[in-house]
Parts: sequence; C-alpha cells; structure tokens
Amino acid sequence: MREGDELGAGSGLTREERRRDPSRVLALTDGVYAIIITLLVLDIHVPELEAHETLGSAISDVRPSFIGFTIAFIVAAMQWVGHRDLFTLISDTDRWIVWLNLLTLFAACLLPFGSALLSRYHQDPVALRMFGLILMATSVTRTAIWVYATRSPSVVHEPIDRASFW
Repeated sequence: MREGDELGAGSGLTREERRRDPSRVLALTDGVYAIIITLLVLDIHVPELEAHETLGSAISDVRPSFIGFTIAFIVAAMQWVGHRDLFTLISDTDRWIVWLNLLTLFAACLLPFGSALLSRYHQDPVALRMFGLILMATSVTRTAIWVYATRSPSVVHEPIDRASFW
C-alpha cells in the first residue's frame, strides 16, 4: 500500500492519520504513570515487631517512607494532570513530540528512586537535591513539549474563533 492509503477494513484512518494520532502517546503515558505510582508504594514496608515493641513505635519507623510516598504520589499526580491538560491542546503528534514525551517519561520514571532515596536518607541534603533534580527534569522536559508544540502549528489545535463560536 502507498502512504496515505487506508489501512484495515473499517479503520477509516490513513497510515499518516494513524501515525499522527496522539492517542498512542497518551496510552503509553497513562500506563507509565500507573506503573510509577504502583512502584512508589512498594517502598512502604509493614514493620516487623521486635520483642516488647509496640506497633505504634514500629510504625513511626515507617513514617519517612510514608511521607516520601505521599510527596512523590502528589508530584506524579500533578505531572500526569499537567500532561493530560497539555495534550488536550495537541491535535497531532510527530516524531519530535513522541521523543520529547519519552524524555519526559524517562525523568518521571526516576520518581520512585528519588522517593526511596529521600525516604531512606531524609536527613541528607544530597537526597533532597537528587529529588529536586528529578522534579526539575520532569518539568523542563514537559515544558520542552509545549515549546515545540507551540512553535509547530501543525500539531496544536486551531484556536477557537469566539465570534463564530457563539
């Protein structure tokens, strides 16, 4: 088949339309964020009680892991929501959008590591700096998607003409 020919019976989309469709990028991103959130919780371990130790005191040992999980969960959720909102403005993807999105996912995949590092070494400033670098990397890469998209009118939805909308 030639470029632009319809693929598959009933698909209704040409090869070019399927290549530019952002739904696959969004599906991958949703799956990666689901895995990231799942991995975050694995760092919280049920405490083993020592002889004559109360559950309350044992749980206090888990507190740094729970706090690290909570912070990283909120960050991951905010990043996913921001990504979802960003892609409501993107009508088509191209190779650059795909690679920039993968770069964003790479940085986001480091969240469980940063969270575990922060939980285990919460009093070490290096752990906080590493976590901060991971947060900066996810923000910078998502911003790169936006900058590229806004400079490539072919991938952004046309703005609504409010006069004709009403």
